[in-house]
Amino acid sequence: MKKLLSIIMSAVMIFSIAGVAVYAEGQTDYTIVNPYQSVNWATYDTYKANLHTHCNASDGDPTLTEMVEAYYDAGYDILAMTDHGVINYGWNKDRETNGIFNGWREVYPMDEETYQRITTGSDRGGRGMTDITGGIECNMAVISKTHVNGYFTTYGQGEWGIENDYKTATVEIEKAGGYSVLNHVGDWVNSNAFPERSHWDSYIAYFADIFTTSKTCLGMEIVNNTDNVTRADRALWDELLQVVIPTGRNIWVFADDDSEQLYEVGRSFELFPLAVNDEEHVKEAMINGSFFAASRFDKTDKNNEFEGNGLVPIVKSIKVDQKANTISVEVDKSRDCQKIEWIADGKVISEDYTIDLNDFEDELGCYVRFQLHGEGGVTYSQAFELQYEGRPEKPIPTEANAWIHDTCYGKVFNIIYRSIPWALGALIVEKVGILLGLTK
Repeated sequence: MKKLLSIIMSAVMIFSIAGVAVYAEGQTDYTIVNPYQSVNWATYDTYKANLHTHCNASDGDPTLTEMVEAYYDAGYDILAMTDHGVINYGWNKDRETNGIFNGWREVYPMDEETYQRITTGSDRGGRGMTDITGGIECNMAVISKTHVNGYFTTYGQGEWGIENDYKTATVEIEKAGGYSVLNHVGDWVNSNAFPERSHWDSYIAYFADIFTTSKTCLGMEIVNNTDNVTRADRALWDELLQVVIPTGRNIWVFADDDSEQLYEVGRSFELFPLAVNDEEHVKEAMINGSFFAASRFDKTDKNNEFEGNGLVPIVKSIKVDQKANTISVEVDKSRDCQKIEWIADGKVISEDYTIDLNDFEDELGCYVRFQLHGEGGVTYSQAFELQYEGRPEKPIPTEANAWIHDTCYGKVFNIIYRSIPWALGALIVEKVGILLGLTK
């Protein structure tokens, strides 16, 4: 009997081990690159930011002090002034304007007493608002709206810009030691009217080239103001992630007011989990991608446009378990959060607060990201890169624009394409085409 029991137990163990081995063999082992790895969720606070702001130094109506005060009164913690062609060296510093672009209005720096009150938060419990310096919106005079925000840079003062060209500004900002973000790209692509353009190879190739060659181009806005022109830019972001991540870098996303009027304050913003709210820590988080984009508006679906009423969801913690291949998200329960969506290759694959990657192996590419939906709006995470054996490597569709670089005709066309007459003519044709229902 003892021998029989011993044989049975041995057989059970063998089959159990074999079963585990077979199960393990069928599971992919993922290395999850977590952009929030450096965040200490137990001790960090979350700070609200707007990184795209205008005043009467360019095309905004409020004075610099009025605009900064409006954000401070609205509870913001971080603010970058990014006037067209005008570098912000500090709210309390003089700035050089460009006449025609601000109507020759007088622009005055913030007085020192107000500056100290706001930056130290002396009248709101010591919670000061950080002044992000070196902020500017480049390509200030282009018709084609290829605007690029620069941060911590000395490039762009008075530069008119080149039509239909996002790349030159990112390269020059990098040379000047700064960092850049592509603004409201849907305004140039015109994917507001034609969302299918976010999936065109020509645009994917164009922007992928910028992100793979301009290493300090941090990313792109996926929501601008009320999301009118950016409604299809989340789709473009998903397309770009699939071809850019395999090259060895990620694309961080931003959401901003792009405010020119006081009533535009508080529409779209970033949320930064930080140990200390100062320029150094904000800069580090921008570079590492350890922040969230958020907005009260979501107009992805033209037939069901959303405007939030209340506070957007906030992430309380993110836990990545490399052994279990899981990512878990905990939200702040004091704010409404109705659902979470995990997205891979532009498709929603899960609505659980913990995602087990092994449950979705057939649907995964090189990344996952999540977005939180609540009564106050939507909060977007950065993308988590997934590294694993056999990962599909989707190439950049460079053949879409190869003729421009490889043929004489293409090079001549590119020169014309970047000219003011072409941009003006294209704008007129596009608008007339939309009115007549002819533009595709």
